[in-house]
Amino acid sequence: MHDDNLTPPHDEYVNHFTSEFYEDLTNEFAPFGSDEGFDVISLSEDHRDEVSEETTVQELLEIVDAPLSDEWSQTLKGQEALDDAVFISSAAFALIRITGRIDSRGHKKALESLKVLIDSFGDESELVQQKIDLESWTNSTA
Repeated sequence: MHDDNLTPPHDEYVNHFTSEFYEDLTNEFAPFGSDEGFDVISLSEDHRDEVSEETTVQELLEIVDAPLSDEWSQTLKGQEALDDAVFISSAAFALIRITGRIDSRGHKKALESLKVLIDSFGDESELVQQKIDLESWTNSTA
């Protein structure tokens, strides 16, 4: 299911993240299917004028005012790790969806977040696919 209020995704995103669930706004395990994930993509879209190819995942989380419980530099752990992981992974996919790029630190943190989600929910196919696809992601040099 596609939200008509969202702008079309960047070509690099479309070409790399090919599974249908990436645009599914109802699948809890899709990047934007949870309430938190939908908030991240919606608010990111609302603030597109503040998002560029130089924006980092951490900056995007600040732009959308994501309620992270831990400092960005900390390892995700404890009770709040699951909530933080959802916000971080959603922000990473939102950034790539909008700009076609991701910063290396945000990329690493998003992979860490997906590991937390897989450890918490098990080997849900969408989570595993996101991890595989994000591991193989490289920013275009063009």
